[in-house]
Amino acid sequence: MPKQTISTLILMACLTLAYAQTDSLLSKRVPILDTARSATTLQQLANEFERIALADEGSWLAHYYTAYAYVELAYQTKGDQIDTYCDQAEIYLKNAEKLQPAHTEIYALYAYLYGARVNVNPMLRGAKMGTQSEQYINLAIKANPDNPRPYLIRGMGKYYTPKIFGGGKEKAIPFLEEALEKFSSFKPQPPYAPNWGKPLTERLLQDSRKE
Repeated sequence: MPKQTISTLILMACLTLAYAQTDSLLSKRVPILDTARSATTLQQLANEFERIALADEGSWLAHYYTAYAYVELAYQTKGDQIDTYCDQAEIYLKNAEKLQPAHTEIYALYAYLYGARVNVNPMLRGAKMGTQSEQYINLAIKANPDNPRPYLIRGMGKYYTPKIFGGGKEKAIPFLEEALEKFSSFKPQPPYAPNWGKPLTERLLQDSRKE
């Protein structure tokens, strides 16, 4: 067998092993991330996903989950620290986007990220970054109308926007209901692909209906 053929087979075997290892690592950590609430756990997971992404630079999901963990951390904090986490998230989200362009989940996470950035100063940032978030929501829906996350994020935007500026819990209900309906039939592929947001949708919808 020619040396070049042997080298190619060895390389393919190594890549297959690397992909299998990444799949295993993601499969074990994603369920933990889906239920993580404390900043300590989220930071630990962000670090772990970051290491997976650095070890397997071709895994868009490893980069995606690193970004998602940092965005969740941004929602857990206040002030300028929000931007610090969002900046870190955006690095990995851009990496994921290079590997998987025009993907509904990446667009949805951009929308979620800009929603977090609004929280630094809602009065000053609400209009600009709220618009940016909405643009990514539209892209996410266009890429996959069955993805529940962009509808959740749109509902969140309405939920947290004061009524005087066109928001309010009542305005959030239709979008949250649509998100919940889509969650009922959404099946992530592979199983560790993004599937976050249903418990949050349920909490926001229950609270909105109390109004």
